[in-house]
Amino acid sequence: MKIANTATPVALVVLAIGTAGYAYFVDRGRVSDADRAARRTDVFPSFRVDQVRKIELVHGSETLALARDAAAGADGQSAWTMVQPRRDPADPSAVDALLRELEMAPRVRDVNEADGVGLDAPRVRGSLTVGQVTYRFVVGADALTPEGAAYMRLDGEGTFVVERTLKVQLLRGADAYRERSLVPYGANDVARLELTAPGVARVTLERRGTAFRVDGQGGLRASRAALDHLFGALADARAESFVDDAAAERAMASIVRTVVITPRDASRPGTTLVVGGACPSEDPELRADVVVVRTAPSRAAACVAGGVADALAATAASLVDDSPLMAHADEIEEVRLEPAAGSGAGPVVDLARRAGGWHERAPDEREIPPGEADSTNALVDALAGARALDVRRAAPGERFTVRARATILRTGGGASEVVEVTAPDALGVALARRIDDGAILALARGVARRFEPHPIALSAGPVWRSPVDPGAVVAVDDGCSHGPARLELDGGVWKARGVAADNLSAGDLVEAFARAKADAWVAESDDGTFGFGREGSCAVTLVLPSSGREPGRRLGLVFGAPGEGGVYARASDGPGVFVASAVLRELASHPPVDRGPFRLDLASWTRVSIERGAARIALSRARDGGGPLERAGGDAGVPEKLESALAGLRAECALHTGPATSDEGFDRPTLEIDAVVSAGAGGDDGAAGALHIEIGAPTRDGTTEGYFARAAGVDATFLVSRAAVNAVLDAW
Repeated sequence: MKIANTATPVALVVLAIGTAGYAYFVDRGRVSDADRAARRTDVFPSFRVDQVRKIELVHGSETLALARDAAAGADGQSAWTMVQPRRDPADPSAVDALLRELEMAPRVRDVNEADGVGLDAPRVRGSLTVGQVTYRFVVGADALTPEGAAYMRLDGEGTFVVERTLKVQLLRGADAYRERSLVPYGANDVARLELTAPGVARVTLERRGTAFRVDGQGGLRASRAALDHLFGALADARAESFVDDAAAERAMASIVRTVVITPRDASRPGTTLVVGGACPSEDPELRADVVVVRTAPSRAAACVAGGVADALAATAASLVDDSPLMAHADEIEEVRLEPAAGSGAGPVVDLARRAGGWHERAPDEREIPPGEADSTNALVDALAGARALDVRRAAPGERFTVRARATILRTGGGASEVVEVTAPDALGVALARRIDDGAILALARGVARRFEPHPIALSAGPVWRSPVDPGAVVAVDDGCSHGPARLELDGGVWKARGVAADNLSAGDLVEAFARAKADAWVAESDDGTFGFGREGSCAVTLVLPSSGREPGRRLGLVFGAPGEGGVYARASDGPGVFVASAVLRELASHPPVDRGPFRLDLASWTRVSIERGAARIALSRARDGGGPLERAGGDAGVPEKLESALAGLRAECALHTGPATSDEGFDRPTLEIDAVVSAGAGGDDGAAGALHIEIGAPTRDGTTEGYFARAAGVDATFLVSRAAVNAVLDAW
């Protein structure tokens, strides 16, 4: 009895093991009833994307076979390889789109096998291996509904209609699944890159640590920006369309450039590209493309965007770095600017980033306050953004007398860079030596100065030692306009000597100079190279009255020569030299004279005559205060067009006060305008008035094209835009 009770459970266990064994060894290549029940409406009743091992699609004479690699790809997922009709890496995105469509494809409706049109001569024959299950299917003709759908038969699962999206995926040819990226390596993967072209010197880039050297230029460092452009173009070298071998050979008759890439990983194959002629396509969107043939590690010929050929046309000279520093501004962690060893006493500027700001270690030990942090960031930007006028190797035996040395520490491993700078020559050009590769760079004086130790460069922006209240200014002496101007505040209204002042413009001038800020402080004192006291130098002086025990003050701002994106300047209350905005200098060059005489109110004109050389047009209104300006016996359309052009005549600014100069062209004016203004329109007593405007010779003020202009009763010359004058001339 005891033996019988024991035998029963043992028999059950043996039976269970046998059933499992049958399922594993015999039935595991079949779809289970549970899977089929769970996916009744799906095309494939048992499907998991991660278990798909092989896909084969036959389109006529072409067989496409895709196989999943056993090794994991870079993203941790298994990669796919095209094994037919050629062996190539498969395009991951294209394979993924196919897999997702196979997984989600629904049966639209089941049909009788006899009703499946086109299945005897199918457009696609396919097989799909999912785990141990292999599906075999065919796709026939389009079904009537829904639009674009097709008939499909799956062995063992019947005949049915599938949606257009699955049909389209299954009909795609082999080219749709080819890897379109022709270069598998990015800049960080490359040890060497070689560019050759017929009749052109070979260009070679060799990796040296984190940088590349241009061997054709004696091993000078390659520019990061140029490398980004070059490797970016290689990354973008994607097949827009593939080209057959015969067409590729024809395109290779005119080889533009050959590229040979050697990876850093010696176990990986090199890549060779040959750039040829134009893409042999009638598609207008591909006419600018070129044929690129990859000859190694596998062959592929394709039409690629023409910009790739442009980037690969780089020369050794265009690849050489023309910047003293390799680091970008946000990569600089420490800066040390110091005089050359043995040059005697001198300041040292030593800075380090700290908690989002800057810490000064020399000449003082301190945390840099927010206002000065902006100047410190500007200094670092200037160092990183410096560019040379020329770059070369040092000549044999060349003497190099160092004046200052700049050392910076980069983020990411603490790599340092050192640049040594000489004094500028008589032409204002200094030489810099890049210790990294020994390159000699010619720098403009202003650029070289940033690599010298100037503690004033850390100063905050305001140019006045003590704040200046614009409301306290009672007079301005402007020596920067074409004729010196004096502005005085009288009863809250600004007045100019000899002419009416524009109160708003005068207020803007005072406000701008009272709150003036430096774009950058560059030197502790004038060394004679900033253009002060030379032609073009001028000053604007603010006059502040005495108050209580405080005596009156005169604060002058002196402008020197243009430089470093602005104008060199210094304030009278300190010796420091800074770069002032060119806009501030421009503002001072235009006296704030009232432009009222050029605000033309044509509705108040009763008569007007316009002279252009010996020609004259006279217009009048039929009645005062109404009706159009008319010319007796003339074309009515001409006065209307002319009136519109006259309405657009405005003075852009005053150029100077005082009489006209001989070069302004008022001895033979381009235009003269005389108008009679109706009573009540202008004069204080309501009497009729007159207006006389002369347009002189053409001129340019900064970037503005215009003409000299003067108005009767105003002792000043103005600028009127060339477009406004031309509109009057064209309406003649």
